Amino acid sequence: MKKNGLTTEITLRNAGTNAGKFVLYEICPGILFAFNEVFTSVLPKMTTQETDDCICTINYAASGTCGLYSSNGKYIYLRAGELMISNEQPAHSFEYPSSSYSGIEIYITRKALEYKELPSFFNIDIEQMLYACLSASCTLLPETYPESQPVNSGMPERYTTVIAENVNLFKNTINDIMTLYEKKILDLNLLRLHTFYLLRMLTAGVIEFRSGYESALSRSQVNMAKQAERLLTSNLMSRETIANIAGGMGISATSLKNYFRAVYGQNISEYLKEKRIDEAKKLLVGTNLSILEIANRVGFESQSKFTAMFHAAIGLTPTAFRQSSRST
Repeated sequence: MKKNGLTTEITLRNAGTNAGKFVLYEICPGILFAFNEVFTSVLPKMTTQETDDCICTINYAASGTCGLYSSNGKYIYLRAGELMISNEQPAHSFEYPSSSYSGIEIYITRKALEYKELPSFFNIDIEQMLYACLSASCTLLPETYPESQPVNSGMPERYTTVIAENVNLFKNTINDIMTLYEKKILDLNLLRLHTFYLLRMLTAGVIEFRSGYESALSRSQVNMAKQAERLLTSNLMSRETIANIAGGMGISATSLKNYFRAVYGQNISEYLKEKRIDEAKKLLVGTNLSILEIANRVGFESQSKFTAMFHAAIGLTPTAFRQSSRST
């Protein structure tokens, strides 16, 4: 952990390799902002001195999917381009099925309820915001709710998680935030401005949310999606069909497709296309196999179909990509 002024940088390692990085900023007393980068499949829930008293988190997934294993034993997945608000902490860990995730996270702690200066200047009411966003979709988990919570505090009285799929009103602001981070332009005042804009939009109630539990999965459903992913990607030459895989699990193909999309954030066909492109790139750069041989290895019987798909995805033919990669 490295601390510099208002910044805390946490680098996570797994078996000696880089598993992820969290860069945390204090926006104002009680409100923390984090940039998250993850390169592993599972991470324990993060607890720091700054986040120990967290009452709510706001997450936006820029890429990949993030799974929250909730207190009632369900998996709730946040997909790329979605915004999640939750006043429940994961039961024990966060899950990243594709072992690749990036996003932003805002932690709101109890101290924010007492701090009035900047939030009131922007006309932000934390309690009103959380109540408006969360109360309509509360999940009955009274046994896990803190006994110390005041009955008439104006806050939602139960734990819940909600997700917004249409965040067009946030899009430019989120893109600006991610660009600042990628270019290492870490101007704290700009970050504050963008954060308060997001919180003001949520306070205004202009974003529609659905309960995260509408698409939540059981452990067995998640395992089915993961098993399907292993079967489909372990041998890209395989002609295994979704119907056959689903039948072997005793479920319909439609159900398996729905589980897969929830866990991996993409349709099976889109996911496999990316895997085939990635594997083809490795073979084009690292081997002297012919284009036809590579096409066959990634699941194409026809070189022309492989070339068309590769060109549509990359903007270069396989031959041009190989030449370009080897000349640099």
